[in-house]
Formats: sequence, C-alpha cells, structure tokens
Amino acid sequence: MSSNVKTMHHRLFNVIRFGGTVFTVFLLSVFFPVSPCAAQIENAMQLVLVVAPDWNSTAGAMYLFNRTDEGWTQYNIPWKVILADSGLAWGIGLHTDPPGERTKAEGDRRSPAGVFELGDFFGYDSVPPSGIRFPYRRATKVLHCVDDTGSVFYNSLIAENDVIRDSAGRLPWKSSEVMRPDSGYYKYGIVVRHNPHSIPGKGSCIFLHLISFDSSATSGCTAMGERNLLFLMQWLDPEEHPLLVQLPAAAFRRYLVEWNLPLLLKN
Repeated sequence: MSSNVKTMHHRLFNVIRFGGTVFTVFLLSVFFPVSPCAAQIENAMQLVLVVAPDWNSTAGAMYLFNRTDEGWTQYNIPWKVILADSGLAWGIGLHTDPPGERTKAEGDRRSPAGVFELGDFFGYDSVPPSGIRFPYRRATKVLHCVDDTGSVFYNSLIAENDVIRDSAGRLPWKSSEVMRPDSGYYKYGIVVRHNPHSIPGKGSCIFLHLISFDSSATSGCTAMGERNLLFLMQWLDPEEHPLLVQLPAAAFRRYLVEWNLPLLLKN
C-alpha cells in the first residue's frame, strides 16, 4: 500500500484508546490532496494538542497523544493552560494560514494558533530535570530572547557574551526579554518554533512555561502548572517528532479530518 493511500485510509477513521477502552470513530470525508501540514502530522508519533473555547479565550485544555498502530492514544487527563490575554491568532508554523483571518503580530498579546515544532528546553538549573531527552540550556540573567524587530537577533535566544557590544557598551538590540525574571515563570520552559525564519514583526519568543502566580494570562505564550510542565518535558521525545497543535474549538473541528487530528473524549 502506498504512503498516499495509507494516509487517505487513516482519514476515514480515528481510533482513540483511553483508560483501557478503545473507541473507533468513523469520519465521513472527501478525498483531497495531502497538505504539507497533514504530512508532517502524519509523521509525528507524539502530539501536544491545546484547544481553547474561541479565538478570544485566555485559557484552554492541553491533551497529550501517542500514535500507535491503532491510531492516536490519549496519554493524559487534560489539564488547564493559560493563553495570552487577547486570545489567539494564526501564527507561522507548519500550517498555511487561512486567507482573510487574523494573523499574529509582534506585541498583539495573542498566542499563536496552528501547528508547530518544538525547540530546546530551558530552566534555571545547571542540569536538566531527570528524564529530559531534548537539548537543554540554562536560563540566566544574561540570556535574552530578542523581540526587537530591527535586530538581526530577532526571535532568538542569545547570551550577552555571545555578541559584540557597540562603542557605548550597548547590546545589538533595543528590547529583549531576560530569561531569568524574578517571577520565576521560566524556571522550566520549552521553545515553540513559531516564526522559525524570524520574519520581523510576525511574533517572537513563544514558549510553553510555568504559570505566573500574579497573572491570569500571558503576553503570547502558553503556561501551565509546574507538575504538568515537568510531566510534559519528561514525556516528550525528539525521536518521536512531536508537534504542538494549538487551536480554538471551531478551527479544531474545521481541520479535524484534513489534518487527521485525534477526537477528544470528555474525561
């Protein structure tokens, strides 16, 4: 059976295993060419799925899935995540933004919607937590994430001692986020590869990180409790090509079949 035929076959049904029970759900769909985004999801063996009620929601639920021969297997009881205080907008990832819909911009205080690869893990400790398999770097007072759209380092994590200051001693950016804030929400974190080519103004410095206790929303990231974030970091395996899919409920329903996403079961 060719890979294209196999992909179409998977589109006809979704198998969900949770709590020892297997649910097979048949989906009616039309046959259409496999999009590059769908092909990337087809290659993923782990899926981090965040679904929010609507585009303006400041919170959602996170689901973890493993792919097996039977289909997607839910790995966790979903937990609450906090989104940006203006909700969501289409980001730049593996998907194609629908024409005419809101797209993310620098400073819009929206979390990116779409399909994204995950990058390095980071944290305050000099060594990663046990069980971490992704590359890890220490977050310090001299590590910055650059959000200056005019800098060549835009949307990059970079240390002060890795760049050359000008004659006045200034760093080669006008604004950045120090990766060791006093609030502690970067004690653990995961880089989301949003805007991977660092197009100026299209949004920068997107992470999965800890909830800040003095805020009910983020400025563009996705946040959760420490126990859940550590569980996520220890579960993720780069060899399994994990992806983050983050969508409001209406967009999730729209792309459920085309992207071969798992159905969600109420727990």
